[in-house]
Amino acid sequence: MKSLHQFIISSMRELIFGLEDSLVSTLGTVTGIAIGSQSTYIVILSAFVLIASESTSMAAGSYLSSISANEAEGGTGKKGHPIRGAAVMGVSYTLGGFIPVLPYFFLPTHLAILPSVIMTVVTLFMVGIWAAKYTKQPRLKSGFTMATISLSA
Repeated sequence: MKSLHQFIISSMRELIFGLEDSLVSTLGTVTGIAIGSQSTYIVILSAFVLIASESTSMAAGSYLSSISANEAEGGTGKKGHPIRGAAVMGVSYTLGGFIPVLPYFFLPTHLAILPSVIMTVVTLFMVGIWAAKYTKQPRLKSGFTMATISLSA
């Protein structure tokens, strides 16, 4: 399990960035579309389009920024492996994006909005608590910080 621990630590930026950005962006998008359209079909379709386009864009951005950072440091590779970082970013964005969408699969649009918000807030809080395991920060403070800063966006 030591290698999993090292992988998580070396991928923490991409994991947190991908999850947080996906949760917040997807929540904002599906909530706005749900209120405007009142169509479960349109909400779910829009969420899939958003998650697909944004996860690939975020992965590409992670790859390109890692390459640039490595080159700026003279190719020392201190910033990690660009392909691995891109994969972690893409997967974490994809996984996080489905949390705000889940209620729309089971509830009518007008009833799914509040559970979507609650599930997203709880997930952000839990991501903060999980990250504290690796960052050595107080767990509750980390959870509240993650949820507060993310939701202020």
